[in-house]
Amino acid sequence: MKKVLLSSLALTVLAACSSTSNKSVNKVKGAPTEVRIVVNQVASTEGQLLVYLHDNANSYYSDDNYSASSIKYFHRMVVTPSIPATEVVLEGIPAGKYAISVVHDKDSDGTLDRMVFPFIGMPSEPYGLSNDAYSALSKGNFEDALVDIANQPQPIQINLATHLTKTFGG
Repeated sequence: MKKVLLSSLALTVLAACSSTSNKSVNKVKGAPTEVRIVVNQVASTEGQLLVYLHDNANSYYSDDNYSASSIKYFHRMVVTPSIPATEVVLEGIPAGKYAISVVHDKDSDGTLDRMVFPFIGMPSEPYGLSNDAYSALSKGNFEDALVDIANQPQPIQINLATHLTKTFGG
């Protein structure tokens, strides 16, 4: 039991040490380009898809509240979901590195809903991250989710799933 508690404490401390800078990872503004994203495993057409392009760790680790003016998303967009996949095209995005997150906001409240019971705080709506960045305790690392969109020959694939599915399979 003591070993489990120490491991949990160590993971919590490491998670707290994650960089949450609001400074862009892109030091130079690249030429405008088109970003194509395919959101896979869309299970229903209810609600909306919230698509976020992050150039900084602060917005990436936010709670994905679409209307929050305090969060400095590089770009965000609301898209109508279509089954089984939804294509999203972002125009005029400066070439560089970005992390992409997508939330299937089924109730159209502009935020990622979270569980109250049995897993307090765990996301209850499907979401996906670029490079399938994932951690059992939280979002995957910002650095692991970064993709270079300078000359993407293929669309960036984002796979939606609930956190329970990501953690326990299904």
